[in-house]
Amino acid sequence: MSSICYRRNGRRGTHNTYRNKPECRRSHITGGSISNNSQKQNTYYYADAIKTNAQIVKFERTGAIKDDIIVEKYREKLTERTEYQKLRNNILQPGNTLVICSLSTLGSKYTARSELMHYRKSHIRVKILDMPVTLQDFPENQETLYGAIIDSIVQTLDVVIEQEKSHVKKRQKDGINALRQTQAWQNYGRPAIKLPENYKRVMNRWLSGEITAVTAMNLTGLKRTTFYRLANEYKRGELTV
Repeated sequence: MSSICYRRNGRRGTHNTYRNKPECRRSHITGGSISNNSQKQNTYYYADAIKTNAQIVKFERTGAIKDDIIVEKYREKLTERTEYQKLRNNILQPGNTLVICSLSTLGSKYTARSELMHYRKSHIRVKILDMPVTLQDFPENQETLYGAIIDSIVQTLDVVIEQEKSHVKKRQKDGINALRQTQAWQNYGRPAIKLPENYKRVMNRWLSGEITAVTAMNLTGLKRTTFYRLANEYKRGELTV
């Protein structure tokens, strides 16, 4: 029979719990249980630096304790978040679960998509409290259903990203068209290049093979990129000399 002792907090426990079962020891730094079994289904909660307290409350409502919650101290890009990168690259193992409050915790739509794909390939489950469909638990023989859910979220992100790109392009086009109707259009874009006085004569010599392109550039004082761009316009008859 194991002997009973009282811990400093007044709770009863057995002697040498860590020595007998080190895998049961709690980690007060990272949350979850420390285990040598990489397939053990540990659960980790991550709160970013935006409205952190509200996120912690949501986690606690699901049964999490503070020692289970990893909190980011500073607002940074996802790749620069110290606690998140430590969790992502060093702590989470296949079979583990990461719980976050919302998809925005993983950054922009682009980074969120990338992170979801990373966890899917790494066999790490992501539960998003704002997306109840991700909270469902499946029997071992039906785990592919979770993969289908993540694929659906990723596909939705793809659609939204493409829509945003199209919207941005449309706004840019509308803005340019509106600018064309104003006096400001005259000063819009790259300043017009003033052609050297000998441009036509030098170009004709170059086109006839009398001189090389390098010589023509030196005679006109034009840089390589500008020279060939103007040369193409000159050949097409689009350049007024």
